[in-house]
Amino acid sequence: MVPPGLVERVVRQAREHCAAKGYVGGPNWNPLEPHDPVAALAVARLLVGSGRWDHYVAVAPEGHAYGFFFERLGVPVGEVFVDYPPRAVTGADGLAVVAGGRVLLIEDDVVSGVSLGLVVSALEPYRPAAVGVYLGRRADGQFPENVPAGMGEVILAETHLDPADRPRHEADFVRIFGGESV
Repeated sequence: MVPPGLVERVVRQAREHCAAKGYVGGPNWNPLEPHDPVAALAVARLLVGSGRWDHYVAVAPEGHAYGFFFERLGVPVGEVFVDYPPRAVTGADGLAVVAGGRVLLIEDDVVSGVSLGLVVSALEPYRPAAVGVYLGRRADGQFPENVPAGMGEVILAETHLDPADRPRHEADFVRIFGGESV
């Protein structure tokens, strides 16, 4: 069981993480905080531990709310920024490090798929071996049918975890975040 106040503290830390990256919210942005921090940490641990991905790239700004958990696990997370309405990607010049590798995009949701399509196009010159996407928000607000063609694995946090494992994920969450002072 997660102690009272711990989830709120971690959500606050995730918001502070986004702010440190230069994102404090804005019009038309989804909340810069994880929907379910316990699930976000659990999926990040599963994905990092799987060895399936060489590079992790947050789709800013909202992707940083979930990239926080990957970075907490010691994984470097790159960034690209997609404006709103989605017309352009900035920061793609930093993507050269992903050349030929397996790239996991970290995003909060997919609605129209336009943002992800722009990011996939920005990745094309680097010829990644594979591109997948992790979507952290609730499944009922997702439109995975709008994920761009050619995108490999689509990982919805909520459906990627077995609900029977929730107590174990909560214990891990407490172990990783519970020792910090409030």
